[in-house]
Parts: sequence; C-alpha cells; structure tokens
Amino acid sequence: MKKHVSVIVTDLDDTLWNWVSIWYHPFKAMLDKVVEISGVSREQLLRDFKHVHTRHGTSEYAFALEELPSLLDKHPSEAILSVYSEAIEVYRKTRQQVLKLYPEVLKTLESIKDKGTLIVGYTESQAFYTRYRLLKVGLDRTLDFLYSPADHDLPKGLTAEAIRKYSPERYKLRRTIHRHTPDGKEKPSPEVLLQILADVGARPDEAIYIGDKLVKDVAMAQAAGVTDVHAAYGEAHNRQEYELLRNVTHWSPDAVNKERETTPKEVRPSYVLKNSIAELHDYFEFIPFIDHSETRSARVVDIWKKTIDVQQHFNDIELKIRNYVITLVVAVFSAAGIAVKENLPSLASAVLLFGIVGVFLFCMMDALWYHRLLIGAVRQAQFIERRFAEYLPELALAEAIGKASPFRLWKWRIHSTHKLGAFYIIMILLLIMGVVFLPSLCSPVNEKEMIMGKSARDASSQSDTNIPPLAETEAVTVPFHIEPNTAAEF
Repeated sequence: MKKHVSVIVTDLDDTLWNWVSIWYHPFKAMLDKVVEISGVSREQLLRDFKHVHTRHGTSEYAFALEELPSLLDKHPSEAILSVYSEAIEVYRKTRQQVLKLYPEVLKTLESIKDKGTLIVGYTESQAFYTRYRLLKVGLDRTLDFLYSPADHDLPKGLTAEAIRKYSPERYKLRRTIHRHTPDGKEKPSPEVLLQILADVGARPDEAIYIGDKLVKDVAMAQAAGVTDVHAAYGEAHNRQEYELLRNVTHWSPDAVNKERETTPKEVRPSYVLKNSIAELHDYFEFIPFIDHSETRSARVVDIWKKTIDVQQHFNDIELKIRNYVITLVVAVFSAAGIAVKENLPSLASAVLLFGIVGVFLFCMMDALWYHRLLIGAVRQAQFIERRFAEYLPELALAEAIGKASPFRLWKWRIHSTHKLGAFYIIMILLLIMGVVFLPSLCSPVNEKEMIMGKSARDASSQSDTNIPPLAETEAVTVPFHIEPNTAAEF
C-alpha cells in the first residue's frame, strides 16, 4: 500500500533543475572571455573568484568581476563592467540557453498540486537568484511556499532599485509565498526543516522531503523524522562540470570532500528516484493538505476575498462597457432619425455605419480584454475553493455563480461568453437593419435639389425682408375712376 502524503518539501538545485549545468556553462563562457580579453591566467582568475565567492557566501555573486584582485590591478582607473561587457553578455546568453527544468518536473508537480497537496521549496541558493530561476522556468504558483536565505549585501553605494532595469514587481513572485531561512543556517539542518513544516502548519509524519544530496538532503530529512526521497537523477558531484565548481565555490574543503566521499551505504535513502521526479507516483498517494490552524485559514480567506474583488472589478467594467454600447446605439438611431426627418438618407446611413464601427470596437475591448481577465479571476477563485473545500466549505461563491450563470436553450447550454456574443450581435444587427431600412423612409427627392431648393427659399425669404417698410406718416393715394356705363346708375 502506498504511503499517503499531503505535504512535499523539495530541494530545488539539481532536484527540479540541473543547477550545476545552469551554473557551469554561463560561468565557463564568461571565464574564457575574461581570459581572452585580460590576458590574466585562468588559474589566477579561479583563485580570485574563490576568494570573492567565499567572502560573500555564494558562488553566484553577480558583482564578482568588479572585485577580482587581478582585474582591479590591471584596470585601476577603468570601469571593469565596460571593459568586460562582452564577457557579461556571453554569460547572459548562455544562461538563457541552459535554464530549464528537468523532464517531467512541471507535469509531475502540477498533477500533485491538482490533488490539493502542499508543495514547499527549500534551497540554500540566495533569494534573488532563486526567484529569478523560479519565474523563468514557470514554477511560480506551482510551489505554495519557497524558503531560501536572504540576498547577499550589495557593493557599497549601490541599491537594488539603482541596478534593476524593470519595476520592482517584475522581480517578485506573484503566487508563491517567499520566506527566508535563518541567517547562518545551512543544510543539513533538521531544525530548519522542522521549522518550515511548523510554519506552514504541517506535521512531519504527513510530509516527504526530496533532495539530490545524501548528506545535505537525505540525512537531514532522516534526522528530522521526515520521510526522505533521494533524487538520484540529480546527483552532480561525479560530473566533469563539478570540478570547475569545486575550484571557485564558497563551500569549505571539508564540506566538498564529505559530499564526494559519502555513499548510499553510509546514508541509506528510504526511497530513490533513479530517472525522474515522476517516479514519486510509484511510491506515494498524494492527498489534499488540511491545515486547521487559524492563521492559515485566515490567509486563505484573505486571498480568496481579494480574488473575488478582482472578479467583481472586471465584471463591473464589462457592465459599464455594455451600458455605453446601449447609449451609443440609442444616440445613433436618434441622429439617424433626425437625418431621415430632414430627408437626408446618405447622412442617416453614415451615422448608422459609424455606430456599427463603434459597437465593434466596444466588442473587441469587452470580449478580447476584460472578459478574458474576468474568466481568469473566476478560475482562480474556483481553484481556491476546490482546493480548500474540505475544511473551508463556506468558500463556494465562485463555484455557485459558475453553476447558476448558464441556462439551457433547447439543446444548447448558454454560458457567459455566449451571452456576450449574442448581445453584440443583436446590437450590430439592429444597426445593419437601420442602414438598410431607415434611408428608404426618406421621400424620393434628390438631396442636391432639396438642398438647392432650401437655399432658394432661404434667399427668397431674405430678399423679402429687404423691402423697406412704409413710413407711418406716408399716405397711399389710389386713383378714383368710374366707367361711363356705371356713372348714370350711380
């Protein structure tokens, strides 16, 4: 019978991605270019790199070139970043090429997450570099939590804002909650692992820990009483690339030798993944994580409420857009009606065609922009509700709306997208009918003649008004004449 697991704590480097390869190829490409440009020996540069990495406690120190003693001696008054810009550029390009997950990682973790299992990342790599990799490989949201050391100090006079090209939000995880491990606490540290479990509201007996290193990962999990899983497919200390890392790493010689010499006979893993992380399914049955702690419940409710607020925001925008459409159509028909009354069929058609273009533009904004955002917000709310349905059944608003919104029309089930399409089709059809039929209500008089006639009437009216009025004191004399035949009778 498979062991039931509701929490996974996993190492990242060489467990989810090939960190040695991600580090080795960009670093080697940069090192070769620096040797070419500077003329400094490779051996001297390696010694300098190790000195800088040890001082900062990381083998990924981004400002290492500017602090290498041999380069500072060679370029005392020059900007090293400018001199070695080609080396920096080749580093970046190479990193983009090799930064990727191991096969099956994303698919496996997503399938486990869909079952409601909590997934936590725990790494020794510092915060910035870990966040960068997590965002690039698409694991933001897949991991519920990430625990890593904080970032190293920046060179004197520099700030994060000054050296970053993008807005601060670009460098933050959007879904994964990122927390820092205690300063100075490195693997193997059973205390840190147990603290992580307590922090997320999990018990050791419901969790597994996955890692590639026998000493730092497997032995640590066993000491903490957590089921250990050895990611043997990620072991790197026997690879050729690892030799370059040993030459420049910040790790102590004792730590490097201990990792190299430790074998499965000395640290015997409980479970071994030989080829890929997908083998987890062979050993474990993953089940929903249930945390009854008030802190986590409150956090879940807050996240859900925010998602519902975003959903309502986009819904309100869509309703306003459709109100504008109705207002536009009414205004267009009113203007076209006035044109028909004035016997101007071409003007009536032009106004109606303008209305069709306006409605079409509103439709694009509504359907292709805000409606898609609304659907995304609804899906996220439904995801939260399904995941925590077992212990927070009250979170069911999005699911309830999703079930109540569609209606059946004969054989078809009409959803919100269908309603949106029907609304705009009706508006456009009304306007098209107006284009076809409204101009026919005008009398069959040539518009040009009508306009010229109107102009003539206006001119005539104007000329009449130019006749001067009679003076009030001026008498009008009418001659008195009697025909002969009527004189006698008179």
